[in-house]
Amino acid sequence: MADFNNIASILLLLGAGQGIFFSLILFGWAKSNRRAYRWLGSFLILFSLSMIGTVLYDQRVVLIYPHLGLVSAPLGTAMGFMLYLYVKELTEKDYRFVGWQWLHLLPALVSLIILTPFYLLPVDQKKTAMEASYAGFPMLWKINFIFSTAVNSIYIIATILTVTRHERHIRQLYSNTVNRSLIWVRHFLMAGVSTFFICILMSMFDIARADTISNLMFSFVIYVMGYRALRQPEIFNDLPAQVVESTDEPAIIRIPVKYGKSGLNEDKAPVLICELDRLMSEEKLFLDPELTLLELSQRLGIPAHQASQLLNQHKGQTFFDFINSQRVAYFKTAIVNPANGHLSLLAIALESGFNSKAAFNSVFKRVTGMTPSQYKYSMTGR
Repeated sequence: MADFNNIASILLLLGAGQGIFFSLILFGWAKSNRRAYRWLGSFLILFSLSMIGTVLYDQRVVLIYPHLGLVSAPLGTAMGFMLYLYVKELTEKDYRFVGWQWLHLLPALVSLIILTPFYLLPVDQKKTAMEASYAGFPMLWKINFIFSTAVNSIYIIATILTVTRHERHIRQLYSNTVNRSLIWVRHFLMAGVSTFFICILMSMFDIARADTISNLMFSFVIYVMGYRALRQPEIFNDLPAQVVESTDEPAIIRIPVKYGKSGLNEDKAPVLICELDRLMSEEKLFLDPELTLLELSQRLGIPAHQASQLLNQHKGQTFFDFINSQRVAYFKTAIVNPANGHLSLLAIALESGFNSKAAFNSVFKRVTGMTPSQYKYSMTGR
């Protein structure tokens, strides 16, 4: 057990050092997403300090310096909101942190209050309490753990809902969502949740070891997430704020009243539908792999939110689905054209307006229910 704790402590300290270094990069060197990176950097600092606190406990340093006991405990309650605000900064073009939002720190204050009786103990009584905790955690510690878990669970749910809304939103604006999707955030959150439940199961047998192992697993998940975050470009930097805000609606609008003040009436819509079909059939706008709703709306001569309404209500599709269905139809025609016999599937896909193999395969399978290879074989026998 001692060897395990020593090895785990070394790994945790290395991870904490890496986290602090990485947070400094996010604070100072990142050229884009600055506000978002500040929240992510703050999250990494808090997590790193929490890991250092775990090492001090595992190595029983807190018995030598009892005042170090539980110093980092209230920080855990603040980590959830840091991650939530990171995602809010990414998904809202002009998001601003205003004064009342400092209330997000209230749970950390509550955690501090819960543990205050321990902090106020004389040094000898702190040491006694710390020694006793290795046999079983005191009730106050358990209450703080439950409270911190509940608070962070709320923020995790809020973050997942924000990411889900964002995924719907970008499909209203872009025909290519590569580098604009935040589905990877949801995957990392689910990995974190899975790690937490593994920790709970392990704690039924050995709570101290469960805490150490879970910190190692969390550090791996979080730092991989950090590296992935550095590759995340700004999402709405190519669109005006008004366009982004005016299209932040559910993927398919089924209640016309939501568009009651849009200015797109029933007399105007048929004319625009005809022009839309012409732009697709004659000018083939969908062949532009980076086509956006704003560009389409400019060609139609209407505001972006009206173009979104036109597609949602009269075509029954998001902008993303509509444009990519046009690309799939073009590909299906091209694949059976003998003149394209010398081209690979990917080459034809790129000529059809797709910008990557992964995006093409995903969209094609969703639209047709078959892979591109299966479709080609069903049509040509080869």
